[in-house]
Amino acid sequence: MSREHNPIARLITQIQQKWVNDIADYPEIQLIRWLIKPDQKRLYKGFLKLESSEHGSLPCIPVVLLTPFNDIDKHSRSLVNDWIESFKNDKDIQKAIANNDFAFDWDVELYENKLKDSENDDVLLLEMLESFQKAIPDNELPLVLSLFPNAVQREKDYKKWLDKLVSIGLPKHVKIMLFDDVNARDFDDVMEKYSTISKSLSVPLDLDGAINKLATMGNPNDPEVKFRSCLIEMGNSVSKNDLSRLHKWGNKGLEVTKVTGNKSTYATAHVVYAGYLFNFKEFEMVDNLLQKGMALAKQGLLGGDKICEPIIVQNYGLQASSKQLQKQKNEAVTLFCKQADAAIQYNLGAQALSAWWLAYSVIKKKDKAKYELIVVKAYHYGTSLPKDVLKATCMNFISADCYTIHENKRDLKTCEDIDIFMRELDGVTWRENIEEKRKEMEKRKLTLLNWF
Repeated sequence: MSREHNPIARLITQIQQKWVNDIADYPEIQLIRWLIKPDQKRLYKGFLKLESSEHGSLPCIPVVLLTPFNDIDKHSRSLVNDWIESFKNDKDIQKAIANNDFAFDWDVELYENKLKDSENDDVLLLEMLESFQKAIPDNELPLVLSLFPNAVQREKDYKKWLDKLVSIGLPKHVKIMLFDDVNARDFDDVMEKYSTISKSLSVPLDLDGAINKLATMGNPNDPEVKFRSCLIEMGNSVSKNDLSRLHKWGNKGLEVTKVTGNKSTYATAHVVYAGYLFNFKEFEMVDNLLQKGMALAKQGLLGGDKICEPIIVQNYGLQASSKQLQKQKNEAVTLFCKQADAAIQYNLGAQALSAWWLAYSVIKKKDKAKYELIVVKAYHYGTSLPKDVLKATCMNFISADCYTIHENKRDLKTCEDIDIFMRELDGVTWRENIEEKRKEMEKRKLTLLNWF
């Protein structure tokens, strides 16, 4: 599909044009904030990925760092380290430098050594950015540090870190690009404080419309295209609170996928239809659809279709949620634990942690022994996963709950072990971070299902 005919590509073009119109000709603007909706994050990540490639079109050099924010005093150091590692591991850049394809004389080893002896990481970060920009063949071209952290512990500290960095003074031809929730507007104070060098950008994007157009493109007789149309119409039915319309498109989705003979696709249709029915509390039909979908997915897996593995994991989770909403707590816990077991079996460890957290949250007030058993099991399994995986999970909540269990039993040695593990993962203030998150979840009425 050509770029001009791709609805998503056209949205990215709108973003690019906004930058060109509002930033490109204004060198004094060095702090740029995009105000975006939560559901637009993937689109803007796509924009950053495009601009970081040879196909980028902006008159600048954007370098994207996804470094999680964990500690106000260590974040600049983490950024410098990730920048250096990204530079060294970029095979295309290293090959071009080795072949003398372009003149780029930047001493990465110098900053590796400086990082070891650094007394002020904020100053070092800015110094490194300045030196990198000056090494670019066209040294009038702005370097844009694009910050899109995978996770942020303590939004207030992240804002303080940015304020502290900008207050030092951004070097000439160096800009910082960041992203802010248009509803929360966490960085308003910082943007106002540095109003002479900052600008907020916002683009009205019809993402839903673009996705719908993209989903329905192709041969209208293709079962996959037909099913995508059913998905869109099911979503529209829920938006309109029209149960009969949902049944119409849900059943059509089942019919369309059944004729394909593909078990995973047919099982998915059952799961999706059931998922939408949660909005109408049609639990009898939800349970029936999920049981049929589970049977189909297991048949597909026996036939060698690995796509059925995540479908099975998702199905267990929906079955558990249905039982929980029907006040059948024991059944819900059993199904959440089955979801965790399946996730581990299919190498989807992060999902196992989520399932266990939901399981023990359901049973906490009803069965203390089972609650503690699941918490401890979840914690010990979590410690076996890579730390970069754990940063985007509920491991911090599980660890805090496990810590409390052992603290109440005066098992100080285990508490110390948990604290050491979590300090490495989430910084010295990890317990305070959790309490702040719990308060925020309560304030916003969030649950695990929409937090991660």
